[in-house]
Amino acid sequence: MIRLAALASRGTGYLGIVETDAGYECFMTGIHFLGEVDRGRRPMEGEKLVVVGGGNVAMDCVRSALRIGFTDVNLLYRRTEAEMPADPQEIHEAQEEGVQFHYLVAPVGIVHRDGRVRGLECRRMALGKPDRSGRRRPVAIEGSEFVIDCDAIIPAVGQICVVDCVLPEADALTAWKTLVVDDMTFQSGTEAVFGGGDCVTGPSTLIAALAAGKKAARHIAQFIEQGAAQPTVPEILHRLVDESGVFQPDEDFPFPGLGERAEPPVMDPETRKTRFEEVEGGLGLAEATAEAQRCLRCYRIAVAAL
Repeated sequence: MIRLAALASRGTGYLGIVETDAGYECFMTGIHFLGEVDRGRRPMEGEKLVVVGGGNVAMDCVRSALRIGFTDVNLLYRRTEAEMPADPQEIHEAQEEGVQFHYLVAPVGIVHRDGRVRGLECRRMALGKPDRSGRRRPVAIEGSEFVIDCDAIIPAVGQICVVDCVLPEADALTAWKTLVVDDMTFQSGTEAVFGGGDCVTGPSTLIAALAAGKKAARHIAQFIEQGAAQPTVPEILHRLVDESGVFQPDEDFPFPGLGERAEPPVMDPETRKTRFEEVEGGLGLAEATAEAQRCLRCYRIAVAAL
């Protein structure tokens, strides 16, 4: 058995291990894995799977793996649950379904035999000082290496948008190699270049990228038709209202009829982990009626002088 443990300096969704391009059987990136599952295929054989990552793609991978027949699914994350970027509900539901979470663990090298994945060498981590993202940086604990035996490995640690080929100037990019754009018009310092989604915010949700594209499209049309991209009055007013801070999430509500939000029914974990049906159901008529009548105390007060 050969252990491959050389580290690379790149972080492109491949665990930071040089040998991940070697073409080992049962090693597949998260996006590729999910694409195959979506086509109705089981792309890798075996029982024990290791997924590396802490975002929503990683959650999709571990939960999908259970549904296509993996019985021992493990997720490795180099920080703690408090720093995981995945949606808390996704984390909770994955835990309910039996996914094993291993925190403060980072990959070191792939263990393989005859060109097939046999395990993943890992190292335990500790949290150091915060990095540029504001999260505490994971620091390796020397001498803490160990091996997790597994049949398959999926790296799901994010992907990088390559934008420096579009705007190579140093001041056009942030420290995270994302585009610098106006936060309302989405226009960059180069007038004809607009940006939105992950290439501006870094890894985020699909709906956020769609919203950015829709808003950017309006300002692209404005730039083409009028020669300049400027925030509109409604956009400015929306920004002011959004930042008004009237709503207090921890406020004590002294009025009657301020009940808790009705939660939709959720399929039992043992049932849902065997199928790809919707996990959440809808509210019944009585619940929906009560929810519609519930006081949300969501008023906003704004005065605009034009």
